[in-house]
Amino acid sequence: MKEKKETWRIVAILAFLAYLLLLAYLLFFSSTYGRTIEMGYRYNLTPFLEIRRGLKHIETVGYRYVLVNIAGNVVAFMPFGFLLPLITERKMNTIKVFFFSLLLTICAESLQLVSRTGAFDVDDLILNTIGGALGYWCYVLLLGRRRKKR
Repeated sequence: MKEKKETWRIVAILAFLAYLLLLAYLLFFSSTYGRTIEMGYRYNLTPFLEIRRGLKHIETVGYRYVLVNIAGNVVAFMPFGFLLPLITERKMNTIKVFFFSLLLTICAESLQLVSRTGAFDVDDLILNTIGGALGYWCYVLLLGRRRKKR
């Protein structure tokens, strides 16, 4: 039984590493999402500014852009919240996953800013952190009860 648990933990760690590599590619290298080096620094420190702007100008920027910006930022961090409790030895809860999601997003957004491969956007902090928490809640609903029984 312990061997099976350790095997699943190794699988979860490998999935987590693959997820982080994919996330790094999307955040720093994907030309599809405009990840080219800019001449200046871009940032948004006003909460919900880009979300409101996208919704206001949805006819101009397109539904796909708004969907990718809002839902994409949430969905992109759901695997983080789901996999984190699987790979850690410590007991996770919503507050811890929320904090670690926020911390990872702050690091990613800061790296995008200093490397000029994207913008530091407070809306991304909000959406990514929500995504991490939603991923954790999916973990609790799907696996949490079963793991408690063991």
